[in-house]
Amino acid sequence: MTESTALLALSPLDGRYYLQTRELSGYFSEFSLIRYRVRVEVAYLIALLETTKAFVLSPKQISELQQMADSFSIADAEAVKVHEAKCHHDVKAVEYFLRDKCSKLALAKVFPYIHFGLTSEDANSVAYGLALKESRNKVILPALLQIVDSLAHFVQANAEVPMLARTHGQPAVPTTLGKEYAVFLSRLVPEIDAVRTAQFVAKVSGAVGTYSAQSLVFPEVNWITFSNEFLAKLGLTADPLSTQVVSAESYTRYFQSLSRINSILLDCARDSWQYIADGWLVQISKSSDVGSSTMPQKVNPIDFENAEGNFGLANALLSHLSEKLPISRLQRDLSDSTLKRSFGTALGHTILGIKSLTRGLSKVSPNPDTMSQALSAHPEILSEGLQTLLRADGVGDAYEIFKEATRGKNNLSLDQLKVIATKHAKTKTTKQKIASLTLESYTGLAAQLAQQKGFYATTTA
Repeated sequence: MTESTALLALSPLDGRYYLQTRELSGYFSEFSLIRYRVRVEVAYLIALLETTKAFVLSPKQISELQQMADSFSIADAEAVKVHEAKCHHDVKAVEYFLRDKCSKLALAKVFPYIHFGLTSEDANSVAYGLALKESRNKVILPALLQIVDSLAHFVQANAEVPMLARTHGQPAVPTTLGKEYAVFLSRLVPEIDAVRTAQFVAKVSGAVGTYSAQSLVFPEVNWITFSNEFLAKLGLTADPLSTQVVSAESYTRYFQSLSRINSILLDCARDSWQYIADGWLVQISKSSDVGSSTMPQKVNPIDFENAEGNFGLANALLSHLSEKLPISRLQRDLSDSTLKRSFGTALGHTILGIKSLTRGLSKVSPNPDTMSQALSAHPEILSEGLQTLLRADGVGDAYEIFKEATRGKNNLSLDQLKVIATKHAKTKTTKQKIASLTLESYTGLAAQLAQQKGFYATTTA
């Protein structure tokens, strides 16, 4: 894509962000959809003729037909569009294109069997199923595994770095930076596994899903078995029962898994933004970069902000797709057709969000000084530990003692808190624990939790 073409693009995915999302154009562009349809029609034609023996193809003819699909070019797609301009039907145009190609191969006898017994939705359901499956394997999963790898390295490097945790925005107790990011990782793993194992349903069962035309002409063929085997060879699952449209639940399960992943990563982006705002994370900056057009000191968290915006936009599209696609008037209406052309847009914003967040994480590191200052400024966060020690020592009103001493107050020092606790402690062991307790040491099992290997299974799967 030239710079001038990018400047004229209506969608930023095809303009400003093209270099970051162009991988998906190989699966969801207009050219790619036509190419998938040709691939489906050719594969179906060969399987149909092999099964029915209506016309016996030689090995050479099978190879020529397969080459027709494998070598599909932009010029071929333009030829399909010429037919579409005349017949005003995008799938029928593919059939006419294949007739032209077969004519040149002296295969006019197969004309009757091109798109035999199929409806447009048959070709489209297989085409979109392949596009979703193959883009998942080649683009989506690699990007997800990369963000998991980035998070895993960040977690490991910072598993023991103490920091202030907030609940409801208020200082709560100490934790570690690595543990907080490990939470995102642990949430991601099952959702990525769901994406990896998602099965996509398709159909080649005719106009209303009953195999009416195929079984009328070739009643001796077990068309249900044919459908199952044909689609299985393509890595898809046959819809066991459908109307004219394929059942949309396999799409929605996949989209909803992606939407949950986007929400988890959006949450991570927002928290990272806040840690940068607090000065707990610092960003690597390039001397040539500009953070503000008027404030020269700024290093904006642009990657985290871009991630948040794109995850939100992706989820808006994925949510609408998940809500609309399962609903179709009676046997079918065409509102699904225009929506499916936006699969690539929803996935494009997902990929853009993942790449932005991955890039952002690669540029940040903890600032131990400001993190330590935040802890030191709130010694009252040890109240939980101190009152729990006293409770275990038999002090029944330990909670109330520290509530009265600390709630709404910010002028108590750590030493003063320890004096209060020691005053009420009953045993030497408890007094020793009080004396040795520090803000940095009161992190419980945070480091151990962050380093649990189970969270990282997806990175090597």
